[in-house]
Amino acid sequence: MTTALPRVALLALALAACKTASPVPAPTVDAAPADAADAAADAPAGLSFRGRPLGEPDRAMPDVDAIGYELDLAVTDATPGAEAFRATLRATFLATRALTSVALDLEGNEVDEVSVDGAATTHTRTGDRLDVALPQPVADGAGFVVSIRYHGVFLQGRTGAAGFNTNGGLMAVQRNREGRRVFMSLDWPGRTRRWLPVRDHPRDGAMIATRLTFPAALTVVSNGRRVGVTDNGDETRTWEYEALTPMPIYDLHVGAYDQWVDQETPAAANGVVIHHYDYSSMMAQANAAYADIHETMNFYTDTFGAYRWGAMAFLQEPAIGGGMEHATVVSMEETMFTRPRVARNVAIHELAHHWSGNLVRIATWNDLWLSEGFSDYLTGRYIESHDGAAGGLAQWQDVLRQGLTTEHAMRDTALLALRPADPEADPLRMFTLIVYKHGAFTLRMLEAVVGREALTTFLRGWFDRHAYGAAGTEALRTELEAATQRDLRGFFDQWVYGVFHPVMTVTTAAATPGMVAVTVRQVQTVGPTAGFSYPLELELRNGSMSQRVTVAVTGRETTATVAAGFTPTSVVIDPEVKLFATAACGAGLPDCRTGWTCTASTTLAGVRYCLPPAAPQ
Repeated sequence: MTTALPRVALLALALAACKTASPVPAPTVDAAPADAADAAADAPAGLSFRGRPLGEPDRAMPDVDAIGYELDLAVTDATPGAEAFRATLRATFLATRALTSVALDLEGNEVDEVSVDGAATTHTRTGDRLDVALPQPVADGAGFVVSIRYHGVFLQGRTGAAGFNTNGGLMAVQRNREGRRVFMSLDWPGRTRRWLPVRDHPRDGAMIATRLTFPAALTVVSNGRRVGVTDNGDETRTWEYEALTPMPIYDLHVGAYDQWVDQETPAAANGVVIHHYDYSSMMAQANAAYADIHETMNFYTDTFGAYRWGAMAFLQEPAIGGGMEHATVVSMEETMFTRPRVARNVAIHELAHHWSGNLVRIATWNDLWLSEGFSDYLTGRYIESHDGAAGGLAQWQDVLRQGLTTEHAMRDTALLALRPADPEADPLRMFTLIVYKHGAFTLRMLEAVVGREALTTFLRGWFDRHAYGAAGTEALRTELEAATQRDLRGFFDQWVYGVFHPVMTVTTAAATPGMVAVTVRQVQTVGPTAGFSYPLELELRNGSMSQRVTVAVTGRETTATVAAGFTPTSVVIDPEVKLFATAACGAGLPDCRTGWTCTASTTLAGVRYCLPPAAPQ
C-alpha cells in the first residue's frame, strides 16, 4: 500500500503504449502455487478447494488455518444511498487443534443461516465475533467447510483521504471525481469483517473465488482471472473470478463502475498484459503513469523472482488516499493522476507488493515494515535501474525526506521502532511513514553491510522460500545472517528494534601532512544512549577538488584520521544518500548541502536538521 497523504496526522506527502477502449477482456490465467500438488499427510482425504489439495495447516494460527473463501454476493437494492446485498460465504478451513466450535470475525450484517459440511448448526454473536458450533468435533489437522448465508448494506464511503475508520468494508461512493457512483471494497487493515465473516488477520492467507451479481450496466472486477460473465435477463449480470494464489484476506477486492475505460500495456517478458481501468477524463494521465509498468514487471521478475499471480490490473477508484495492493487488482486513488510522478511511484510500489506483503505475508502487524518498507525498497531499486543515477538519487532523497519529516514531527514518546516489541500492536498506530521510509532505508543500509549483490540474491531466495506463507522480522535476521555469515544483531537492534536515526555534525582539522582529522558528533537525544554505529561516507571538498572517504562511526563522538590530498573547506555527508541520517544545522554550524533546507525538529528540542528537497510531483 502507498498513500498520497500520510496515514498518521498527515505528516508528509507519500510518496505506454495503450490500446483503445475495449470490452473487459479475459485476463491471463493466474498461476497456482508451485507446491500445491504436495498435499500434507494430515490433509483430509477428498477435501480440496476448487480442485487444489489443502496442504498442511499453518499451525501458528489459533484454532484454524483458512485455506480458501468462495463468495457469492448479489446486490438486492441499488437505490442510491440505500444499497443492500445478500451473500453466501463458503470458507474452507484446516483445524490446528481439536475443535468443537470456530470463531470468525464479522461486524454488523445479519446472519440468516450457518452450516458446517452441509449440516445446519447454531451460532452466537458477541461484538464483532461470530462463534459457529461444529455439529461434530473436528480433529486436529482435519478440514471442514463453514457456509454462512447473510445480508447487509453497503457502507457509504467518502472520497479523498477520509481515513480507515470512516471508510472501509463494502462501500458505495455516491460521487467520485466524475460525479458518478462507484461500488468498491476497502479491507485494510482489519475491515474485511465489515462485510465478510472471515479470519481477519494478515498471516492467515487464503485462496479466493468470487461470484458477483451487480446491475448490468456496471463492469465488475475482482481478484485473479475472470472465469465467466452471465447476463441474467433481469438487468443484472454475474461476474465470476478465481484467484488460487493465497493472499492476505485484506487483499480481497470488489470494484464496480459503469465508466471505466479498459486499457492495457505491452506484454511483459513473462507474457502478462497489465490492464488499467481508467476514468475517461484521465486516460492521458493514466497512460503516463503506467507507461513503464510492464518494464517494472520485467525488472522485478529478473531481479527478485517469478510473478506468481497471473493476471494484473490497476483500478482508478475513490476513497483510498493513495494506493492499495489488492492482489492482481490494485486500487489507485482517483485524484493522484494529476501528479504524474506520484501516480507512477504508487503503481510501482503496489506492483512490488506482489512479492512483499501479498506473496510473502507478514507474520504479525508488528512486522508491517516487511511489507511496506520492502515495497518502497523495491521501488527505489527499479527507479535506479530505469531512470539512471540522477533519477535514483532523486528517489532516495525523496524517501529520506519523507522519513525524516515523519520522525522529526513526532514527540519522542510517540516514536515507534520499525518493528515494535510484542505484543501485537494496533496496525493503525504503526501506520506512519516510518514503516515505509525508515524500512526502505534499512534495506538500503544492509547493502553496505552485506553487499548489494548478496542482498539481492538473498531477497530472491526469501521470496521463493516464503512464497504463499508468512514470515517475521526475526526470520529475516537469522536467515540473512546464515546466508552472509555475518552477525547482524547489532544492526537490527539499532535500525529495526530501536527508534529514530543519527543527527550529526562533521568537522575537519589538519593532522600530519597529507592527513585530515575528521570528527563526527551525534546530537540526537533519542535512540541508542551511546549513539548509533555506522559507516559514514563523506565527500571532502576544496574548490574543484573532491575526495570520498569513509569513517566508521562508533559512538556519540568519533575522530578518525584519513588520507587527503588537500585541506578540505567543506564536507558533504552521505553524498549518495545511502544512510537514514542527516546533518544538524543552524547557528555556528555548516550550511546544508546544496538544495537541502535547514528545518526545525519537533522531536529534538532546539535542534535543526538538514532536509532533502521534495521531488517533482
